[in-house]
Amino acid sequence: MVAPNEKRRRVESNSRSPARSRVFQPFRALGYITNDVPFVIETRGQDFFMTTSVGHNFQTYNLAKMNLLFVSPRTLEPITAMTSAAGLTFVAHGTTIGTYKRGKEVARIEGEGSYSIMQILVLGQYIASLCDDNVLRMWNLKTGELYTEIEFGEKFTATTMIHPSTYLNKLLIGSTQGTMQIWNVRIGKMVYQMDSFGSALTCLEQSPVVDVVAIGLLDGSVILHNIKVNEKIDTVHQDDRVTSISFRTDEQQVMATGNMHGDIALWDLTNRRLVHNMKAAHNGLIASLAFLSNQPVLVSAGVDNAVKQWIFEQDNAVPLPLKSRSGHFAPPTKIQYYGNDGTRILSAGRDRALRMFSTVRDAQNYEFSQGHVAKKAKSRGVSEESLKLPIITDFAAGSAKDKEWANVITSHMNDNGGRTWRTKNKAIADHTLLSSDKSANKVACISACGNFGFIGSASGQIDMFNLQSGIHRKAYAGADGHKKAITGLATDVANRYLISASVDRNIKIWDFKTGVVLHTIDMESPIVKIEFHRENDLLAVACDDLGIRILDLETRNTIREFWGHRNRITDFTFSPDGRWIVSASLDTTVRTWDLPSSTMVDIFKVEDVVSSLTFSPTGDFLATAHVDNVGIFLWANRTQFANISLRSIVDDEVAELLELPSLAGLDEQDDDDEELEPPTQLGEDLNTAEQLTEEMITLSLEPRAKWQNLLNLETIKKRNKPKEAPKKPEQAPFFLPTVAGAKAKFDLSEETNKKSAEERSRRIHMSQLDIETEFTRHLRSCHENNDYSAFVDYAKTLSPSAMDVEIRTMPVDPELSCMNYFIESILYMLQSRKNFEMAQAWLSAFLSIHGDILVANPDNAIHSKLEETLNVQSDEFGRLSSQIHYGLCLIDFARR
Repeated sequence: MVAPNEKRRRVESNSRSPARSRVFQPFRALGYITNDVPFVIETRGQDFFMTTSVGHNFQTYNLAKMNLLFVSPRTLEPITAMTSAAGLTFVAHGTTIGTYKRGKEVARIEGEGSYSIMQILVLGQYIASLCDDNVLRMWNLKTGELYTEIEFGEKFTATTMIHPSTYLNKLLIGSTQGTMQIWNVRIGKMVYQMDSFGSALTCLEQSPVVDVVAIGLLDGSVILHNIKVNEKIDTVHQDDRVTSISFRTDEQQVMATGNMHGDIALWDLTNRRLVHNMKAAHNGLIASLAFLSNQPVLVSAGVDNAVKQWIFEQDNAVPLPLKSRSGHFAPPTKIQYYGNDGTRILSAGRDRALRMFSTVRDAQNYEFSQGHVAKKAKSRGVSEESLKLPIITDFAAGSAKDKEWANVITSHMNDNGGRTWRTKNKAIADHTLLSSDKSANKVACISACGNFGFIGSASGQIDMFNLQSGIHRKAYAGADGHKKAITGLATDVANRYLISASVDRNIKIWDFKTGVVLHTIDMESPIVKIEFHRENDLLAVACDDLGIRILDLETRNTIREFWGHRNRITDFTFSPDGRWIVSASLDTTVRTWDLPSSTMVDIFKVEDVVSSLTFSPTGDFLATAHVDNVGIFLWANRTQFANISLRSIVDDEVAELLELPSLAGLDEQDDDDEELEPPTQLGEDLNTAEQLTEEMITLSLEPRAKWQNLLNLETIKKRNKPKEAPKKPEQAPFFLPTVAGAKAKFDLSEETNKKSAEERSRRIHMSQLDIETEFTRHLRSCHENNDYSAFVDYAKTLSPSAMDVEIRTMPVDPELSCMNYFIESILYMLQSRKNFEMAQAWLSAFLSIHGDILVANPDNAIHSKLEETLNVQSDEFGRLSSQIHYGLCLIDFARR
């Protein structure tokens, strides 16, 4: 048991911190779609491809299906600008511009200085970049050399730029002073400067008409301006700053403008009027707008981590939603794996949304519908956000009845109604579970059978509901009940009892049917959270004193205590097998505790505090959610694919500050499975020694399939047998090559060589009559040396099917020599107590194949060897069984 803080030993360690976690390795991030960097749309044939930035990576989608094609490697600094040309994507981050083809970097331009690139444009073989130090820089794409630098001066602070159509070597640049300048970048001279528009320029967009550009201003004005004659054509106004502009390029003359509040305004340029205002199209600033070329489709992206497609039907100016991809735009508050396959994660965020994320296919991500929110908001003239449910503080999900009725319950901030949801319909259900005492709901729980839901309230009362009908069944309260807010609820697998925890420092075990308190467990401090492992009846309790206690509900005793966190525990979870507890705290550490040994076996530190974590039901991934991050991060469990020697560690051995997983997945430097530090002497013995001591029975280090498939080989072959017999191929056309010359002749040299080879093959040498294989040679040689270790090492290299063939084709002589040698090798393995289970599998396969031969030769010496083998096996198994029973009795005694 790990001692409390005041009792812990002071361990001084001069060894350096490990570079990464011993157990968990960064895998990938989920839920990132886009950010405030404008996207890039590229047309290839009839297909449209969109590239969005997500911080240190960019993603490319096919807009036809909105499916993710590929993700770029991680850049050193956050991406600040993007553009595309000639099938290549150009990405700026810091002072660097990278050239990418299908997500892989093919070239790079390194700038010198401390500036940051704001916008980039490709001009033939050159690329122009507008930097935040008020300098325009151009590089040669072929050589990577700096071509020119243009400094604008203090009276002109550049904000945006475009390359006007048909204007060779010209750039139009806007400023915060409200003026525009036209520069000839080839000679590095300003051609013309226009008068101020009275407000700072925020964006520029080329219209379908040559010489006409749209100018977006900080005050919300959009000006159509002819730059050739320097004349204003028209001006329209929208609410607040203009962030993006786009023109429709089919038969309709429509302009779309976006602002910082998420509104999209559609303007009829023919009649010069506003035709539609899409209020709250996004929850926040519109980062970019783009009409697809010659298509009635508008693509929009915002800082709300969403990309949406809108389609315009014929003679209708009101667009309809077509396709979308989105994620949380506020950090998740709680995440939990859903189902038993480990491929879906349920997530609730501060954006008041409930979402389902797929870990295998991003196209399967979706947000649960909250009803006709958009229709209600439009009829009432309010935003959709104001009609959404309050922030979800807790939820519970069960997959037992997901096809019949509601299987998710959510508790909301300062709300006394628990909402029910159906994963089958991807929407909110009909029933609202109201607390009987009208107090706010704090936690939710669903029984293992999926029929009942529980709501714990701030007053300490617990209400039980039928999820199919939504009817209130009973209340768990009274004089023996909790007096303060409920912080945790759980039920056992057989619906025998309900477990509840509260701020009043009590854990109560209720009779599920009668609602009577069966037992009360007093804790030393207020309880933050509980986690119940239904398979082994262990209850983990996190308290305000920064300790995690493990209770055995069968004996109602505390069997483990874990101390080490230095700040409030935010979340913790069991591993699927119940062996580990992984906990996170405000001290930014994630710790792994081993229950059997009562020690901490892993600790690593992250940059952002973990707000919630959950372990995959298959044990392969740990998922975490962090403050100030809208994504969900997956960490691979290294013990699933590598031999990891776990030992007790202390806080001084915390891993260095780890970066969160990126969207691109594992980096190349993370692909190796090298140990983080030189292993201890015990670790070396565990990893390299085949047998610690001769008195121990040692299993084989070979994969389990090596010996298990040998026993089930017939079943495997039957399963893999094709359903239909292979069809005879059609007869190939016959032809003979000709020899070049004045007279055409057939080339018969190949046929002659075949005949000579056949003649040579008729000669049989005596050496070819030797049927002894490598397998039998090893057996004979080891029998002569009375040491079968070489044979065992060779046989372990054979596949199950090869081993089966060798056993079946053993030579059979009157003395059954080879079979005797094989039984001797089995006896050697059992007596040396090595490869115990592999010896059993080999012996079982041998007896099933050659049992009839052994019965037909009762006087052969092999029967005495088989009897000796049986005696050795019985003795060893009896010794092992007695040790197992002794251990079980000791555990049972300790639990009492």
